[in-house]
Amino acid sequence: MEIPKETVQTAPTPGKQSIIPAGIRQNAIWLLLAAWAVAGLLTIIFFDGTGDNGDSIFHYLFARYAPLHPRLFLNHWAKPLFVLISSPFAQFGFTGMKVFNLSLVMLTGLVTFRTAICLDIKNPLLSVVFLIFAPLYYILTFSGLTEPLFAFSLILAIYLAINNKIPAAVLIISFLPFIRSEGLIIIMVFAIYLAWKKQWKYLPLLVTGHVVYSLAGYFAYHDLLWVFNKLPYANLEHKHGSGPLLHFVYQLNYVIGIPLYFMLCLGFISYPLRWIWNKTAILSDETLLVLFCFLSYFAAHSLFWYLGIFNSMGLKRVLLGVIPLISLIALQGFNFATLGLFPGRKLARNVIGVLLISYLIIFPFTKNPASILWSRDMKLTNEQKTAKGIAAYIKEHPIAPGNRYFYTYPYLNEVLHVDPFDSLRRLDLTPWFLLSARRGDVVIWDNWFAVIESYSPVDSVAKQPGLKREIDFDADDNHRAVKFVIFRKE
Repeated sequence: MEIPKETVQTAPTPGKQSIIPAGIRQNAIWLLLAAWAVAGLLTIIFFDGTGDNGDSIFHYLFARYAPLHPRLFLNHWAKPLFVLISSPFAQFGFTGMKVFNLSLVMLTGLVTFRTAICLDIKNPLLSVVFLIFAPLYYILTFSGLTEPLFAFSLILAIYLAINNKIPAAVLIISFLPFIRSEGLIIIMVFAIYLAWKKQWKYLPLLVTGHVVYSLAGYFAYHDLLWVFNKLPYANLEHKHGSGPLLHFVYQLNYVIGIPLYFMLCLGFISYPLRWIWNKTAILSDETLLVLFCFLSYFAAHSLFWYLGIFNSMGLKRVLLGVIPLISLIALQGFNFATLGLFPGRKLARNVIGVLLISYLIIFPFTKNPASILWSRDMKLTNEQKTAKGIAAYIKEHPIAPGNRYFYTYPYLNEVLHVDPFDSLRRLDLTPWFLLSARRGDVVIWDNWFAVIESYSPVDSVAKQPGLKREIDFDADDNHRAVKFVIFRKE
């Protein structure tokens, strides 16, 4: 007997419907990106923060001064491709660097949206909303860090691969290690993807980035293998310690917030259920390029921190390198929670959808450990403000022409308007450099970078012959005691 079609039970399929009305979907992406751009520009105008005190400033300084010191374009720590692309923006100061990263996150939102459409994930506009309201992503948009460029390059390559523009996608992936070292992980995933697609002829293209930079750097380092020999993270020492295997599982909450984390977890659950319910193939473009890239990246960082290798510091911000993938997986989770679990109940899915999105939007502005605190996260820290005070003091008590500064704190370069790579003007505050100090040279010690990066506790500095302790600067920065001491060589 034939079964009436209306009685046949089908699996919940998130791809069948969308909770966003068609009228709103039309051109909504441009309105959303425009609103995001306005918010970003206002943030740049009214908030002077730099994202963090360390790497954000260092990357900016490399980009800014690379035209004066071309070898900086080949510095492995600074990431050569990042320096090359960001350098024109850095010539306009740190504000230029913020505009650079804001432009990147706008493009990331657009390409993530297009990728969701190509993968036939419903409610693709929400993938951009998820990016906008991931708290740490917004905070570090206004920094000099490399994660935004890495995230954009990764999602662009995935978008191209999905659209069968394999050579262009593979070429981009081949240069990822020169934006962030985790690009090596993504290269391995793409090698698996190419093998699955039987695109064997494109596998050699995965080494293009290394070949190009090996040749470019040969004239500076006289070593064709410098891209490996000078890799700053290629060591297995416990330089920065180690931590729990699940460290990043906990830290991810502080990167994207509770509501997006919840939808991300639902997204992970939805994959095996859709494979079973809808008889879809386990291996697909989405599985390999989105899910597997994220899991490989996440697992690698978890192992690096757990084992204390490759100079891992357990920094949660590294997860922003795959924030577009998080957004797409979370979008599958959102669709599963609405369209999948309530396929024929429009009211229920709309109520659940509205509640989830409302919570996502207000979460960054509520009182919680992952929220955006504008005075703390978007303005100069008290430590940086103290550095500005030091610059004002130096202006009143200037250094004589021909004399040098000795300091390690990176933001001092910006407020003193000093080229940090000009050894005739500045040297790191290390014990061996300090031995070369001459009469009239100024030494600025701080209680973090000078100690941790340059191995110079204040007592050892004070014992140097001829150094006079001139003035101390003290501050409190987020419950951390900050101290600077200015010495002058007599």
